[in-house]
Amino acid sequence: MKLCKKCGFILGTKPGLQERDGICLACINHEKKRSIDFEARQRWLTQYIAENKTSEKYDCLVAVSGGKDSTTIVKKLFENHGVEKALLFNITDEFTKTVAGGHNINNIVNIFNCDLITFRINPRELAEHMRKDFMESLNPLKYLEEQIYLAPIEAAKNYGIKLVFFGENAGYEYGSFESLDIYHPATTDETRIIYMGAVYPYSANVWYDEASTVGFLDLDCFNEWQRQGAIENYSQIDSIGYHMGIWTKFVKFGYQRVSDIACRQVREGLLTREQAVQLIQDKDYICDPASKRDFCWTIGITEEYFNEVVDEHANHDLVSKDINGNWRRKDLIYPVVSISNNFREYSLSQ
Repeated sequence: MKLCKKCGFILGTKPGLQERDGICLACINHEKKRSIDFEARQRWLTQYIAENKTSEKYDCLVAVSGGKDSTTIVKKLFENHGVEKALLFNITDEFTKTVAGGHNINNIVNIFNCDLITFRINPRELAEHMRKDFMESLNPLKYLEEQIYLAPIEAAKNYGIKLVFFGENAGYEYGSFESLDIYHPATTDETRIIYMGAVYPYSANVWYDEASTVGFLDLDCFNEWQRQGAIENYSQIDSIGYHMGIWTKFVKFGYQRVSDIACRQVREGLLTREQAVQLIQDKDYICDPASKRDFCWTIGITEEYFNEVVDEHANHDLVSKDINGNWRRKDLIYPVVSISNNFREYSLSQ
């Protein structure tokens, strides 16, 4: 297995991830941020918002969840850019909701005096899509994530709102694209879709701290879900079963959320590369039992069938089962060591 020389992320398996001389593009892009004039982008945004308030009722629409990024985006728009009235748009899934996620949605509405649209996809249709995509490609969140981007844009058009705000430019932050574009690819003359993470330098940790100043609470505040297969409790916390859609990447590509977060923290100077690699070894493979249970119940399958489908899609070039039946990256399963002691030989394995 080949790892990024700077952050330790696995190379050559993640769809879209580019590298240069053994360094992932995500690390390269992070360094390039130092040369971007974000203050100029922020001044531009203030002027742009003032000139493009096309709706009589709303200055803009913000796609929100119960996460830290949503809180931070709304906070910046109201406090820094002259927004007076925003329409918030949330797509809810059918997984069990967390108390933290519910609190954070309500907190944004109340603190900034916003209107909120909660869009619920037909539960039966959503379950069918997730079940089909899970069985065929082990990508159960495909349809839901498509709607998370499409539905807010359609809502903005229906309300005559010209400006829509999303969070980070994921293609840049995760190393698929070299340019930190302000506009989302779906932007048109009629609807401008802006990445706030391209106007302000995106940092999960910094944005978490900022959201916390206006009442954002993480999972630890409610002690409701001791999440496994993660190294923080403030990202992707809205619903329990959603996390399984992220974990399924592990058996196909050799990474999931722990790799993403740990390597980001290396880029931001919060972890060393060695610490990140150790966290990935210890935690990235773990399938959270509560999330698995909630996921299976929601899409209408048994946990036994879940295991069968996962086994069918596992990439045997990258992963193998350890002695406990857990899928692990092959390079992170401890090798068998033989110790000869006079007349007997002992095999130690883990």
